[in-house]
Amino acid sequence: MKEERKKERKGNKKEKRKKESITVFNILTGPHRIIVVSSNRYFVDSPKGEMLITTRTSLMAKAMQLLYQGQLFHSSCLRAASVDKKLLSALRKKTGFTFVNCKKALEKFGSDIEQAEAWLKEQAQKEGWQKALKLQGRQMSQGLVAVMLRENSATMIELNCETDFVARNEKFQELVKNLSTCCQDYFNNSAQNKTLLNKEQVNQIVHGSNTLGDKVAKEVGNIGENMALRRAAYLQTALSPSTWLGSYVHSTQGLAKVTDCAVGKFAAIVTIKPTSDEVPEQNVVEAGQRLAQHIVGMNPTKVGNPDCDEPHADKDQENVLIFQEFLLDSSKTVGQYLSDMSITVQDFVRFECGEVLAEEESNKETVATAAASSS
Repeated sequence: MKEERKKERKGNKKEKRKKESITVFNILTGPHRIIVVSSNRYFVDSPKGEMLITTRTSLMAKAMQLLYQGQLFHSSCLRAASVDKKLLSALRKKTGFTFVNCKKALEKFGSDIEQAEAWLKEQAQKEGWQKALKLQGRQMSQGLVAVMLRENSATMIELNCETDFVARNEKFQELVKNLSTCCQDYFNNSAQNKTLLNKEQVNQIVHGSNTLGDKVAKEVGNIGENMALRRAAYLQTALSPSTWLGSYVHSTQGLAKVTDCAVGKFAAIVTIKPTSDEVPEQNVVEAGQRLAQHIVGMNPTKVGNPDCDEPHADKDQENVLIFQEFLLDSSKTVGQYLSDMSITVQDFVRFECGEVLAEEESNKETVATAAASSS
């Protein structure tokens, strides 16, 4: 009697296993069958005997293996098996892609997180370029200018977008910092003391396996607004105390320093040199920052030379740095301030986010002339 009951219970358990396997995984007939025993115990029943699998991740990997080997598994059985939540969470945290796309990637590659990540990045880049092409006609007057200052070099870039709302977005600001770092790495291999790159040149810089243009296109797909890396500048000084770098970034509320990268709407970098070894270091550093601030505010076009340049008759129209009224002390000109501090300005670069560039105006005139002549 006891023996019969044992056989009956054993038979019921076996039948329950079969029902669960069909209900949960919708397995079609074939030489293999997945049997669910509990939430973390599974069997793969095959002609070679039963194989115990104790994790859902291992189950998915085995199921994918059998599917690709053509063992008559139907893909519907895989959709029912849920993706490992820890892997899904890790992939989302690492890549920043949506829950749906991360889940799709893990399902596609049988929970292989490395292949899933590579596929996500490839898809994002494709979708980003497609979206960028669709949005390329939209105006981009907003964005950020960023300055990354090192011991003897300074890198400045401009990244544009359509709205101020996106410019204040954390992802956008992180992209600015990332692109600044990429440009800094690129410029570090340069022997030039000054380098200016236009839109085409800066987007062709290769960092890792992608160009900077690719990096921007990927974020266009993620953020959903047209963006463009517009230009970059680099100033470098000799590794000696004879020449110094100064910088200033005019920021607005909601914009802050992103680690070692200062971001804002206006920025300037300047190289200065003391005329005497007796000038205190603190004075040189202070002068560099003040002069960069003046350049941001007054927008000079060149440093100027008192031996060959003449001041403008209207001081409000003055665009030569040394003849301009000093922004932080209206009682003197910049030239007088430099003389008082025993400092000379070697060079400078100023960026204003969204400003009209001479080369862009020239291109517009060329296009307009060509259109007029053809009509």
